[in-house]
Amino acid sequence: MERSESLEVSVTVHSLGGDTLLETCSVSSIQDIHELADASAQKLNAKKCHMVSSDGKIISEFFDLKNHDRLTAVAQNVNPLLQLVGLQNAQGDLVDATYATVPMELLEQIALEVASGLAHIACWFGGPQHLAGSPSLPWRFGSVLPPPGRFNDEMRLRIGPGTPVVHLGAMVVLSITDGLPCFPAVQKIRATRELTVDDIIKIRSAHQDECNKNKMKLLEQHPGADTVLAIMSLVRYTAEEVFFELGHRALKLGDDI
Repeated sequence: MERSESLEVSVTVHSLGGDTLLETCSVSSIQDIHELADASAQKLNAKKCHMVSSDGKIISEFFDLKNHDRLTAVAQNVNPLLQLVGLQNAQGDLVDATYATVPMELLEQIALEVASGLAHIACWFGGPQHLAGSPSLPWRFGSVLPPPGRFNDEMRLRIGPGTPVVHLGAMVVLSITDGLPCFPAVQKIRATRELTVDDIIKIRSAHQDECNKNKMKLLEQHPGADTVLAIMSLVRYTAEEVFFELGHRALKLGDDI
């Protein structure tokens, strides 16, 4: 049954970072949604905003709304992926004048390559494969544009626990490959803020805890092994979705990791 435009729907509006922009309010037409978008844009210091439903759909008609829905205001001039790697500031402006001479499609491709490299390193950072020191990511695009300010004079980005590696708004997909009933095969988490190396470490550590709890069952599949090590790998990184795979390696004491 279609909803009449005369009906009112109650919604709240939040930023991609999770902050409340507009407290619970009632709307009864698409014009009301446009007014919410304008008010949200003003709070975000943005030119225009999309209103996005809790299931990720851009609101284009009143009938797209659900009662008591949590809407997210997404500034149209802001690109969280470019912000992650330091190409764009919080207001949506490119941080270097030379960046404006490069097609946006190429900027996004470069940002994806950098973000993918960061997420890949985060998968093993702080684990047994990480021997010592701070790994770094090189800037490989010097022939196209200069590196953002967070890269050093050698055009490398030093990576630590606080380094952002997943842009806010991305859908983080965790595929669990261990095959135990206690593990959901797939978990999906919306990044309501930038996720750091430390956040990825916590995901891997939580999986290690589950592996430890089910150590004997996992070792049944690996005769001669006595240790279970949780492993995490990046499957793909896109502007919409960051897909990780979580599994384990079975080792015998003294084996190389």
